Amino acid sequence: MIHPAVRDLFLDLAKHPSFQDALRRLVRVATPRSRVLPPRQSPLFGALVAILGPSLIIVVDGNKQAEALSEAIHTFFPLLAADDRNGPQLLPALDVLPLQNLSPHADICEQRARIVAAGHPTSPITIMPVPAALMRIEPGDYYRQLALKLRVGDELPLEEVVSHLESIGYERREPVEMVGEYSVRGGILDVFSPEAPKPIRLDLFGDQVESIRRFDVESQRSVLKIEECTLLPLTEWQRSRALLVQLGELMRDSGVHSRDLPPPGEPFPGWELVAPMLQPRQASVFSLLDHPIVLWDEPEQVRGAAERFWKRLEQMSARRLRPG
Repeated sequence: MIHPAVRDLFLDLAKHPSFQDALRRLVRVATPRSRVLPPRQSPLFGALVAILGPSLIIVVDGNKQAEALSEAIHTFFPLLAADDRNGPQLLPALDVLPLQNLSPHADICEQRARIVAAGHPTSPITIMPVPAALMRIEPGDYYRQLALKLRVGDELPLEEVVSHLESIGYERREPVEMVGEYSVRGGILDVFSPEAPKPIRLDLFGDQVESIRRFDVESQRSVLKIEECTLLPLTEWQRSRALLVQLGELMRDSGVHSRDLPPPGEPFPGWELVAPMLQPRQASVFSLLDHPIVLWDEPEQVRGAAERFWKRLEQMSARRLRPG
């Protein structure tokens, strides 16, 4: 709970003409707009810049630092934001490297997918560790087509909807209780998308969507009728049998854990991170935002983290990608 007097004090500061002019001078630099932040000034400065309107990216050295900075900016943001804009969003780095025979943690995949699938900033501030900033992604249009938009009256075969949900990370469970689960009972499809407070229930007659309702997890009863909804992906990588067959062949040819691979077409640990070897990613996370201001927090630490990240990638590649 923020005391009204404290909020008014910060709002008066943010609105003062002299302060706004000084802040604009700080962020008005040539494209690409980039600034180096003095130590310990990121939380307040980042919140203040965002209040002026531009999209803002703050790059730090690691996930822990990104989480700490996100919490700090969350403290200042409501003091300065006169409207109900979303607070800072965190784009984490993956917790594993390619060829480690491990898939990224599901929570990290979901958190990243929420941001990239939107294709535009859902918050004025995006915080990311430097490995996340360096990692290539797909263009925004690719992620937008992963999201599934459903409306009452739509014609769509249920089996195609289910196949798409499984390809973007959803798992079948009965009953649906957690994010990322779906169930099918006759012509009824229950799905829990990550951005929604409650799961949705689609009632289909043949291939036509007759109704869409939110339902309560505890009682499993419908609570709200809606006309449309969007089901967001839980992963950045769309899985298909054809892709998994190709990846399995690539791993066998390279000699990477070939004896532990499942039958062709089945997923194996770490398939997501070797998929770009077949389908290279060309876009940058910065392309998701329209001319953002980029702030580099503790630049020497960020540079060191970037160098360590590249070194680990090179060592992993040299050690694992050898035929035999």
